[in-house]
This record gives sequence, structure tokens and C-alpha cells, in this order.
Amino acid sequence: MQGLLEQYPFIQASNYTRAGRTTAGLIVIHTMEAPEKPGTARGVAEWFGGKRGAAPQASAHFCVGPDEVIQCVRLDDVAWHAPGANRVGIGIEHAGFAAQTAEQWADASSQAILERSAKLCAEIMRAAGVSPGRLTPAQVKAGMSGICGHIDVTKAFPDEGHGHTDPGPNFPWDRYLALVSDALGSLASRAQGNGGG
Repeated sequence: MQGLLEQYPFIQASNYTRAGRTTAGLIVIHTMEAPEKPGTARGVAEWFGGKRGAAPQASAHFCVGPDEVIQCVRLDDVAWHAPGANRVGIGIEHAGFAAQTAEQWADASSQAILERSAKLCAEIMRAAGVSPGRLTPAQVKAGMSGICGHIDVTKAFPDEGHGHTDPGPNFPWDRYLALVSDALGSLASRAQGNGGG
């Protein structure tokens, strides 16, 4: 599994676990609980890296904002983002709030974030061997491969973590998964065009 997706800037998080993983089973969707504005992804990445005061006892593999994607932990290392699923998970933090309404998830900033994230998600799936499709908490607990929210991990492993409801009840899962599917199709077409598989 490729450690870095080299098209994205890299700001190393301070707290993570070196692992040397060759595959991953989950992509876990988070919200940063920070505004959907330019600079938020970089600001949170710098916070994970201890560049804005003491680094938190947390990290994610990627931070996504309306203007850019920042990688914070190599894919083959373990980020501290979803207790119970860290060992097999890849965490994507999104600018925005779990309490956003459906209308707020439909604005221009959210659309830019979701489109960037869907492209990233498809690239991770190809690099790490993660299956497409959203998982239920029971499927997460059973060790199936796919995409889930932080809340699904919290429900699957209630003794490991609690209190996390992100990405929130109004996160546009259907729209997001459709964008991921489109991005996977584009990657496949590009690979065929380059003679790859």
C-alpha cells in the first residue's frame, strides 16, 4: 500500500502509530467541527502536527477543505481517529460540522469539499484495497470492508469510544457515494487509457 498519495501536500501529524500496513479495510468519514472555508484543512493538519500549540492525542490520514486536501499520516501507518477501528481504518476529516442541515451540506463550499473527498476516497480505495459501499455498525464490527461514518465506529465499538456523532444525521451519503462511484469510474478509465489495470 502506497504510504503517500503524492499529489497532496503532507504535514506529518505528531501522534500516530507506525504500522507498515499493506491493506486497510475501512475509510472513516469525520467532520472537523470547524468552518467550511479556505485554509481550514491546512489549519487542522497543522494542529495535528503540533504547529498550533500542543498537538492533540488524535490524528487523521487526510484533512479536506473546499480549497485543498492535506495528508497527515501515511496510509501504511495508523492514525488515531476512530477507537476500535484505527488499526484497519483510514480517517478523512472534512471541514464542517456534524450539526449541519441538509441545506448546509448542499451549499457551494460543501459541494467542493464532497467532490474533493470523493476523488480522494476513490484513490484510497485503489491504493488500500477498500471495498466500495457504506457499512452499518454491525458490518463495521464484523470486520467488513467499506466506507462508514465515525458514528458507525462508535456504535460498533461503544466500549472504545463515545460521544462522536460525525459526520452527522444530515450528511448526504447518497450524493457522496455517487460521487465516489463516479471517481472510481474515472480512475478505471484513466488506468485503461494508460494501459494499466
